[in-house]
Amino acid sequence: MYKKNLLIGLMSSNIFFCMGQMGQQSAPYEYVSIYEIGESVTNCDINMKNLIRNWVPEKIVNANEYEFIEWSFVETISDSSRYVYYRNYFSTDEPVYKSQGRKAGSSYSENKYEEYDSLWVYPGFLYPHFHDTRGLPDKARTIFSDGFKLRALDIASKELNIDTLKLYFHSYHRIDTLELGANVQTTTVVGAGAKGYAGGDSGTNRSWHAISYDIATIDSLSQNYIDVYFTNQKSSDDLSIEESRELILEELLIGRLITQINFSNRIKIGDKVFLIKFKHKERPFEEKIYNNYIICCSETHKVLWDNFFQSITFKVYK
Repeated sequence: MYKKNLLIGLMSSNIFFCMGQMGQQSAPYEYVSIYEIGESVTNCDINMKNLIRNWVPEKIVNANEYEFIEWSFVETISDSSRYVYYRNYFSTDEPVYKSQGRKAGSSYSENKYEEYDSLWVYPGFLYPHFHDTRGLPDKARTIFSDGFKLRALDIASKELNIDTLKLYFHSYHRIDTLELGANVQTTTVVGAGAKGYAGGDSGTNRSWHAISYDIATIDSLSQNYIDVYFTNQKSSDDLSIEESRELILEELLIGRLITQINFSNRIKIGDKVFLIKFKHKERPFEEKIYNNYIICCSETHKVLWDNFFQSITFKVYK
């Protein structure tokens, strides 16, 4: 759907988190970061060694499209100026991000049961539409004109520092109850992370879904933002070209602020910065070198922040 792909997809990973229904039996396995499968992580360097050992076609289908050039220690975040530098950097469009596809399933043949979990990983931009509009619907291509892309990239790259900004926090809570075919909604907008819950009561044929958004802004929320993302009174298809542009820019700024808040909650002075350089064969005879910075905890030695490799996980049975 256009609304989800174009607008919500831009920053929803920073704003929205959903929890499934409680009370289910725990799975006999867990998904573990690619950095933590292998040698026990007793220092930050082991994360890099585990990564390289796990980067094989048996785990990453297109692993052979990549070449690791080097990994190196960059610095320890020693003071507030370096801290603010990295917090700002990781909230911009500059870091390399990834897209991935996963195909999981099972098969049974010749009295043998097999599970498979295939993963493909590709580098890219956090906001790909700011760079390439091919394949988008006509309206989207009109929205992402050359002039608008320059405006968007300026917001995505300019220096921000939440320590010097006055932030406004907005929370949204919604409960949808479905009972005997009747949909009853209770919605409250009171003023940033997000949580969702789902449940039901088979005895009364009632089910419910609750969701909460918590976001930060440097100004009040626009009515279009509330109508599209909170109350669902509108879809992006209902907006004019200029309204769509303003909503994208608003969401872009909100996303950067939330990223900086998340960084402040996870990273501290004294944590260590590493650099992983790699190539990816994007098309025949063409290779690009990517610089991927990661931050490792000085106490636990685990990777705390990485926009590319950290979220790659594998199934490990308990």
